[in-house]
Amino acid sequence: MQSPKPLRRALAVAALAVLSLTLVVAAAGAHDDDLRPSKHRTTERLVVRADSTVTEDCDANGCRLRLEGGEFRGTLGTGPFSGDVKLNFTEAFSNGEGDGGCAPFQGRIELGSGTPNRLVLALWGDSCQDGPGDPTTTSFTGLSHFIVVKGTGSYSKASGSGIAVSLEDVADRDRTTLIGRISR
Repeated sequence: MQSPKPLRRALAVAALAVLSLTLVVAAAGAHDDDLRPSKHRTTERLVVRADSTVTEDCDANGCRLRLEGGEFRGTLGTGPFSGDVKLNFTEAFSNGEGDGGCAPFQGRIELGSGTPNRLVLALWGDSCQDGPGDPTTTSFTGLSHFIVVKGTGSYSKASGSGIAVSLEDVADRDRTTLIGRISR
């Protein structure tokens, strides 16, 4: 059996050295970001519940839902809440319960509406009718993702994301729950 050629051995050793150096530099860089005292950003859990009234403007393509007169409470404190969401009927699908339906939606909600400390979240997901029948006389459940898109005041440098659940009853009252993380 012949011994490996010296050139192959030298190339293998050089490749291992470069790989090791790359891993060391990457690990050191990750720690440097964590140790910078000038960043002082804190990450915290975000859990918010909000209640509002839904008003609708619908046509054959979808509905624009406005969340009005709302109030929120949770890990960020309390305050006014509002939102504007568009349901897209052109991509509607069955909820699996007879003639009940679902539709994708996207929009924005705002915590602290009209105050100096506002947090604007973009959200997108699906809303489904709870059961079959006339959608004007049934409740709906929406599941979505959200990200922080803008903040003012104490939220001016905020970032974050999470999930949202929205429950709209037959009386057009909405209860939204947000669960995620926020850095500021």
